Amino acid sequence: MTRIRRAVSIGLPAVAWLLFSLSSVLSYQPGARGSQTVYVANEGSDTVSVIDVGSMKVTATIPVGAGPQHVAISPDRSYALVTCARSKEVWILALPAHTVVAVVPDATGPGGQALFGYGGTYAYVTNSLESRVTVIEVATGRRVALIPVGELPTKIEIAPDGGHAYVPSERSNTVAVLNLSLHVVASELPAGVKPYAVAISTDGKYLLVSGAGSNNITVIEMGTHKVMRRIPVGDDPYHLVFGPGGSFAYVLNRGSNNLSVIQMASRQVMATVPVGKEPSDADITPSGHYIYVTNIGSNDLSVISTRTSAVVKMIPVGTRPHDIVISGDGRYAFVANTGSDDISVINLLTQEPAGRIPVGKRPGGIRLR
Repeated sequence: MTRIRRAVSIGLPAVAWLLFSLSSVLSYQPGARGSQTVYVANEGSDTVSVIDVGSMKVTATIPVGAGPQHVAISPDRSYALVTCARSKEVWILALPAHTVVAVVPDATGPGGQALFGYGGTYAYVTNSLESRVTVIEVATGRRVALIPVGELPTKIEIAPDGGHAYVPSERSNTVAVLNLSLHVVASELPAGVKPYAVAISTDGKYLLVSGAGSNNITVIEMGTHKVMRRIPVGDDPYHLVFGPGGSFAYVLNRGSNNLSVIQMASRQVMATVPVGKEPSDADITPSGHYIYVTNIGSNDLSVISTRTSAVVKMIPVGTRPHDIVISGDGRYAFVANTGSDDISVINLLTQEPAGRIPVGKRPGGIRLR
């Protein structure tokens, strides 16, 4: 039965760098995307490190609130949001000047994630401590609404139409469907045991929800919000990502050290690929040919061919690799090593380590601008 819940409306640079050699093939060529910037949330030092991709150096270290875990970049690349778990704040930074626009109190909690809405006017932040989503006007830092959701929300995903968001709640075993124009919960969907991650297919037809406690993936039809199927996968499915075109989805099973390949047409697991220990995060190259998986327990990356569903290489990185991002031109991957306090740079043309860049303590969340 659908329930509607109304929202509560309420009104220096410390440069650390590591020199390493890059071959001429890695230099930016005419036609390649311009130089990008990497932002790294350092949970243990309450800072954000700024890395220039062109020079591969830390060019700024920005003090923020206590326990920064996640960074989001606005669609127009003018703002960054930093969720700070221990201080429960969201910091809004203007880019590229890195000036502080606002600090929003009581807006998030441990594991909190921030996403910009379409157009970037508003941001939506999960608050695991208060079981709600905070809606923030980005330019001013004003809290527009507080939307109550299920107990212990962490992740959030916005539909391609920009009108709805989906928030799994681990202790409620549901996914809240948010109407973003009204700031209400439009409905709650059953989603297995301990739903943790959500992903929407690139064609906007399906929502996948990982049931970390039931070892399955719930497939929900976006148009009707009907549960289509529950697909058994490995132990403790932790992360989801769709391949280009949305024909296949990939599930990282942290408890069984493997990756499930789901064919969306049949909604079945077509392959199970062994990876390293405790797979944590993944990103896909712009070509769609390879998936790079960080393995926290074995300090390496698994490189998987999407054409053969097989591991083609294991790449050593730093200690306890967490998040990974791949540059828009497909030349580099950047891996946040929470145990060794640095960023591993991977040359994707050779699939070899290209160097490591020291940052703050316990780097986790990482994003490209």
